[in-house]
Amino acid sequence: MQATADSTSRDNLRGRRVLVVEDESEIRLALTRRLTAAGYDVLTASDGESAPQAAIEGQPDLVLLDIGLPGDDGYSVAKRLRSNPRTSDIPIVFLTARSGDLQIAQQVKPAGYVIKPYRAEELLEVVSRVLQQ
Repeated sequence: MQATADSTSRDNLRGRRVLVVEDESEIRLALTRRLTAAGYDVLTASDGESAPQAAIEGQPDLVLLDIGLPGDDGYSVAKRLRSNPRTSDIPIVFLTARSGDLQIAQQVKPAGYVIKPYRAEELLEVVSRVLQQ
């Protein structure tokens, strides 16, 4: 029965929209492919400057946000998202290669974290868990 419950809850998440904010094109493409294959609609932004506008226009159900972005880093983007009434309630999951970033990230109350390099199953589990909350 566990497999049935897991597949039912995943089916309920199909079509949910995820904004992936990642500056490295190969990682952004891999994340997009993985999330799309799992049934999510994926929007992308390649830098911190365009991410808030992409969130406003796309109204995603979740933002998967790289911390180490050039220019406006993930912290700045998260603060901008939190300060805008149109995006303040969108859950943010930080994506980072540096575990030391996590303490600083707590300031913007993220819904979760994914540490690079990530396992596909881990990524999907975190996204699914956050979207079910």
